[in-house]
Amino acid sequence: MKKLRIFIISQEEPFYVPKVIRHLIEKNAGDYEIVGATCLKPHRKNKTMKDWFMERVKVYSYYELFITLCFMTYIKTTNLFSRINYFSVKALYKDYSIPQVSTDDINSPKFLNELNKLDIDVIISISPPQLFKKELLKVPNKYCLNAHGTLLPRHRGVFGSWWMLFEEDKEIGATIHTMEERLDAGEILWQKSVETPDNATQYSIAFQTKKLIALGLIEVLKDIRHDNETIIQSIYEESYHRAPTKEQGVEFRKKNKKIITFSNARLALSKRF
Repeated sequence: MKKLRIFIISQEEPFYVPKVIRHLIEKNAGDYEIVGATCLKPHRKNKTMKDWFMERVKVYSYYELFITLCFMTYIKTTNLFSRINYFSVKALYKDYSIPQVSTDDINSPKFLNELNKLDIDVIISISPPQLFKKELLKVPNKYCLNAHGTLLPRHRGVFGSWWMLFEEDKEIGATIHTMEERLDAGEILWQKSVETPDNATQYSIAFQTKKLIALGLIEVLKDIRHDNETIIQSIYEESYHRAPTKEQGVEFRKKNKKIITFSNARLALSKRF
């Protein structure tokens, strides 16, 4: 039985996406091979890094922005003195000799042509800032899979870990589903929930849900290779969110919710899950 040929499309993010991909690489039991990957800039195609930053300024307190700056400074300093960059998706691919296909538009004919040459079985989407359109969804032999850090169809859209905290969900979790042109929709192949921990922050929830995603992807890929995947009917009510507004950020803090604390360093700055 041949291994699945998988391709990963993600964004460049320092805290959690590298851990998911490292887990996929290091915990592979021989069910798949990563034949290529694309790492996009974190902002959406029609936006800039300034837009990305301003979305976060609306909801972060000044103290939380300071903590984030401290974490980023630690990452930059660590990378200067370490042979291995644990906090970059692109550096991770380079370390493991995984071919990278560069693009600014994952739906462009040129990019699709490059992917079609690779005979891909499964494309895995991990927090990319661009939508998959019809032609891209048709590329793999089996599935385009999206790894989403909420209990779909609850909290479709962006900032899932923030919305779970804002709406005071009793459970948090993650979902892996097949993709269609509608955002965060498709057939659910894997879903896992856990009780929301005490004193949760957005960053601690993101760590927990990304860890679940890493574990779930290993299970799902094994099932697909052995033609053993099953469709799950979710018990959660559907909701959809865009980026939170400044007013919602104020309400978030009035509820005494936190995005990040210095205690989150042991999670965000860890090298692996």
